[in-house]
Amino acid sequence: MQVVYQDAYLIAVLKPAGIPSLPERGGSKGQDALAWIRQQVHKEAHLLHRLDKPTSGILLASWEEKTFRDLYAQFAEHRVEKKYWALVQGEPSFEAAELLAPISSDPPRIDPHHGKTALTIAHTLEIFRGYALVVCIPATGRMHQVRLHLSYYGFPIVGDTKYGGKPLYLSNFHPHYKPSRKESERPLHPPESIFLHAGYLAFEHPTEKRKLTIEAALPEYFDIALKQLRRWASRHPMKTRA
Repeated sequence: MQVVYQDAYLIAVLKPAGIPSLPERGGSKGQDALAWIRQQVHKEAHLLHRLDKPTSGILLASWEEKTFRDLYAQFAEHRVEKKYWALVQGEPSFEAAELLAPISSDPPRIDPHHGKTALTIAHTLEIFRGYALVVCIPATGRMHQVRLHLSYYGFPIVGDTKYGGKPLYLSNFHPHYKPSRKESERPLHPPESIFLHAGYLAFEHPTEKRKLTIEAALPEYFDIALKQLRRWASRHPMKTRA
């Protein structure tokens, strides 16, 4: 866990993929992001939002009552700007697209008949052979929204086996790579991780009344995978305003 912003009212941490935001039922006690924040920063901190366990990115928390209430309202009213970087399977034909499909919870799923409205704006940044880097801006906040929308539109997130994604191996795209016959090839990402990174948050600071923008770089495994794809499977970047 890494602190990327902190003041007297709130904190933003970079949660690695594979760590839950909150305690898991039956999981190890204290092995979650909130527990770390309470142990290392402030014992009365509360999370303003969550990230899925296999997703890396910025988590925001506060321990000051007025700050928490104000920020909670900003999240509820979709006034917090969020951006997610995703490596997906397939080669999107769009530069920018509105991914619109209703989502129901318990379990999270696309549900055209009973689901709630859900909208994700997607921008294609780079296209590789068989893969693409996209940035997603959720206009609504349904559970697993970005993962579900990308999968529904035919571009599941790499590594997201829950929604149709497959692990990424060097042999998938490196034309000259030959896996060892003695050992099974390892994927280019850690266990319990997917290629989805919540790397941008922007909101109005409740106390200072100014726009606060917080950014966090891609995790190392994500960055390394992109470098390999650019070297061995590059096609071209896309122009984007994201």
